Amino acid sequence: MLDYSQYTANEFALDASFRKWVLKNTPTESTFWENWLAQHPEKYETIEQAKAIILALRNVQEEIGEEEIAAAIAKIVDIAEQRNIKKVNFWQHYTFRKLSLAASVLLVTLVSYVVFDKLSEKETPTYSNSVAKVAQKTKFIEIKNTSSTSKLITLSDGSSVVLQADSKLSYPEKFTGNTREVVLSGEAFFEIAKNPNKPFFVYANEVVAKVLGTSFTIKAFEDDKQVQVFVKTGKVSVFSQKNVALKEQQVSKVLTGLLVLPNQQATFIRPKWQFKRAELTAPQIVSLPAIQSQSFVFKNKSVLEVFDILEKAYGIEIEYDKTLMASCELTAELGDEPLAEKINLICEVLEAKYEMKDGKIVIEGKGCK
Repeated sequence: MLDYSQYTANEFALDASFRKWVLKNTPTESTFWENWLAQHPEKYETIEQAKAIILALRNVQEEIGEEEIAAAIAKIVDIAEQRNIKKVNFWQHYTFRKLSLAASVLLVTLVSYVVFDKLSEKETPTYSNSVAKVAQKTKFIEIKNTSSTSKLITLSDGSSVVLQADSKLSYPEKFTGNTREVVLSGEAFFEIAKNPNKPFFVYANEVVAKVLGTSFTIKAFEDDKQVQVFVKTGKVSVFSQKNVALKEQQVSKVLTGLLVLPNQQATFIRPKWQFKRAELTAPQIVSLPAIQSQSFVFKNKSVLEVFDILEKAYGIEIEYDKTLMASCELTAELGDEPLAEKINLICEVLEAKYEMKDGKIVIEGKGCK
């Protein structure tokens, strides 16, 4: 069996099995390559580059003569020299099915140069230019946490964000369109309201995290050498902002890319532009916000204790009549619902109601007797 671990994007693009997976997605190749990529997450960016090369060449259909091949290659060289990726319309004029190996290698190399040399020119994504990019169509709000404690932010879709100290988050007053997008600098714990038809994106330095509804922590401080994503529940898809398939990722309503599962972490090494995925270790869990490991499963638990746990986890005050609620108990299995949903479910059990008032949660009910 071939050792693909050292393959470059060009070498993957020239591999018959890899091309068959990308172009035909046959069961055999699909199983092999998906399993291989799961075992080699560090090659994710290289794989995406190889796919882009193959898709750029997928219109190769009709056999042509050597003179036309030479003309085609000359045109690609000319385009490469002009360094203008947007003008690559050559494939609309020259389509071919069979090429000599030498011509194929040269074509793949040149296409790779045109596509990825242009991508490498992009400036390193920062918080400010990410905000400028995603905030073009709607007004964004920026919240900075300059305190030493966490700060709860509730988004317009009901999602919860627990923003840690020395961190900031930009988000729209109201989510519009087919996606939900926010920009983070620093550290935050997210509980995303489930909406499969409207994927949620977090832009954090060079990394983009995509979810449909789940809970996770992102550490993305500006001066750190790494961006880390820690998953508590559900699945999180991560990819870089220079990913050649970024637009397709944003349009798609499914999770692709490097998938991170519960109790796993994805680490993006910024100098190398490389992802690594691993299981969470005990020291890492301890260093994360308490809410990352906090269980919200309650069995015959005093409501007073439940509210105390929620207050500490989310860093928000919950105001209620402790005398009335003293005899109330709760049995519930709360998962990755945003805080508002958790409070609503508890209030339904207690036959109570709540409202957000002056930065705190106020609960009113008749109590339990």
